[in-house]
Amino acid sequence: MRTLILFATDEGQTEKIARHISQRLSEQGIATDRHNIAVDPNRPIALDAYDAVIVGSPIHYSHYDIRLAEYLKQFRDLLHEMPSAFFSVSLGIMSEDDSEHDEVRKITEAYLHETDWNPLLTTHFAGALTYSKYNWLKRKLMQWVAKKEGGPTDTRFDYEFTNWKQVDSFVDQFVEFIQRCKQPAEEYAQRTMYSKPVRRYSVANLRGKAEESA
Repeated sequence: MRTLILFATDEGQTEKIARHISQRLSEQGIATDRHNIAVDPNRPIALDAYDAVIVGSPIHYSHYDIRLAEYLKQFRDLLHEMPSAFFSVSLGIMSEDDSEHDEVRKITEAYLHETDWNPLLTTHFAGALTYSKYNWLKRKLMQWVAKKEGGPTDTRFDYEFTNWKQVDSFVDQFVEFIQRCKQPAEEYAQRTMYSKPVRRYSVANLRGKAEESA
């Protein structure tokens, strides 16, 4: 099977996480392609050529990437059928203030509602303070945010907060999820023989199993 990791990042931490996810999936025998729409927003994507998709975006100024939202809207129908997952990257999720966590969840809920997408697996990763990549204004702003949250404020250095064990756990959950979506070979062959072609990995198949066990 093949999975697309679709993400947007300007400062690099989300891409670093995407590369880690790709490597982890490869170790489990799942081929991946990665696409950063911040680098090439107009590149066409044949999403229907993939069996599953993982989407990732950082939160900047209380918003996810709007370019990514346009892709999600474009492939809405397909995303409703194929196994998909979403991960966000932010500093707010690592705050000791519960209200910051609630804010991240509200931003995520609003984003998924806007794009009319309901991934069955969603998670939040802590990002990084990459002072070296900020312009003067953003460096000062992020320094103020870090000071308010009790974080590092020395702008001579960059700081990474991503919990890589959490990322590994997310990948393991995703692999288990897509395997549950897989149609048995014999059943899949019959369906494709006597009806229009169907996806080998389908959320509909997983929902059908849930209905049978209910």
